[in-house]
Amino acid sequence: MKQGLQINRHALDGVDAFLRVAEKRSFSAAAAEMGVSPSAVSQTIRALEERIGTPLLMRTTRSVGLTQAGELFLERARPALDGLAEAYEFARNLGGSPAGRLRINLPRAVVHHLFEPILAGFCAAYPDIELEIFAEDGYIDLVEGGFDAGVRLGEALDGDMVAVRLSDAFGFCLVGTPGYFEQHGRPTKIADLTGHRCIRIRLANGNFMNWSFIDGNRQVDVNVTGPVIVNDYAALVMAVQSGIGLAYMAEPNVTHLIAEGRLETVLDAHVISSTGLFLYYPSRKQVMPKLRAFIDYVRNHLDVATLTARSGA
Repeated sequence: MKQGLQINRHALDGVDAFLRVAEKRSFSAAAAEMGVSPSAVSQTIRALEERIGTPLLMRTTRSVGLTQAGELFLERARPALDGLAEAYEFARNLGGSPAGRLRINLPRAVVHHLFEPILAGFCAAYPDIELEIFAEDGYIDLVEGGFDAGVRLGEALDGDMVAVRLSDAFGFCLVGTPGYFEQHGRPTKIADLTGHRCIRIRLANGNFMNWSFIDGNRQVDVNVTGPVIVNDYAALVMAVQSGIGLAYMAEPNVTHLIAEGRLETVLDAHVISSTGLFLYYPSRKQVMPKLRAFIDYVRNHLDVATLTARSGA
């Protein structure tokens, strides 16, 4: 802080209301979220604009927009207010046990296998932490989404993330039922897949998951087609078991079905491997106590080998 700089004690009044309106483009939506009336929100923001000396919002009967000053204020105020809230929570946590809402983002396929072994014990150990488990597929921006941490494959993580290993490395596999292979034959080379019925999975960003294989010393992605498209692993496993086509997935998801003979693998020499699952979070000098408590609990109570054998993403 600059020498002698003083902040008026009312400087932050209305900032939270402005941020909510600016992000939702609606006074009524922001008011509902805050539990106050739209007129109260409007008056609060007008007072903020008067203190700043310029309009921040453009109001019409049908819409709410940002002035140039409003856009600049939003760009700088959001990280500042988030940092202030984080500082408050960090300091509050130092005075007692870890507390607050802990938001974890992870793929649907991992939720059951990761949290079943630890959920009850963690909640009992840290009753002041409100754990939010948010399941969605596809890589997301943790900061933009308001998450404390996420779980993804190691190769999907940005280099500036801090990563904690949750599983050993594992491979992907291409599977089908014995009945499917009896009817349609077995692909013996990667190029054969263009003539097979394939079950695809659509990611949260709208793209299809790549079918990636090793051909010699290079990785190739294959464009496949088929009768069914799904958007999560449970549906993918269900569809392939019905015998309608081939499925490409993390091997731990179907290890038991392969062992039981209900599914069989093909093109084993060409499948790729993953570095494994990791809990990750933005690189910062200080980790919030609630997240540190979760990381330590996972390390002490989650069997990495068991998670690898039970899940995949």
